[in-house]
Amino acid sequence: MASRQILTIKEAAERSKQEGYCLSEYTLRRAIRSGAIPCRIVGKTYLIAWPNIVKWLLCEDGADNMPISSSGGIRRVEVS
Repeated sequence: MASRQILTIKEAAERSKQEGYCLSEYTLRRAIRSGAIPCRIVGKTYLIAWPNIVKWLLCEDGADNMPISSSGGIRRVEVS
């Protein structure tokens, strides 16, 4: 049986733990609220497509990858 692709926030958090990503419901809600993960709202239920969560985690749209500024201005320095 294939796993479902459309999940509630709680189901998505549980599935992420099963798949080794360990996303909390809070993190998912924050990503949805910021528009990083698209969803549908049916009544009071948020429905999220699992492939959209995976795309967000893998930064496939490049949104989290900030380009290095060549303008000579101040740029953010990453601290590891």
